[in-house]
Amino acid sequence: MENVYLPMQLAPNNLNQPILPNWSFNLFNVNLGASSNAAIEQEALQSVGSYGKQIGHLAEALELVIGKLNLLESKELSQSEKDTLRVFLGDVSAIRKIKDSHA
Repeated sequence: MENVYLPMQLAPNNLNQPILPNWSFNLFNVNLGASSNAAIEQEALQSVGSYGKQIGHLAEALELVIGKLNLLESKELSQSEKDTLRVFLGDVSAIRKIKDSHA
């Protein structure tokens, strides 16, 4: 059988791709960036909750404020600003549905 060598290259020589950059699998050491005070950040994560949980609390509080102030009916907000709030509220609603489906 004869080998044929083509002068062009159809695939890269190196097919390595980092899957989880900044992760180390020796006891799951994760570095997601610099913190001004790593000790406070670590304690907040352990005692308050994950970033997702904290963002969820903020989203629920903002949803409440938007509803109580009737911001979607406000004449002081432009249509673009109201649309921004609707997108946000849609995200909060979608996350609530996902949580409910896992309950």
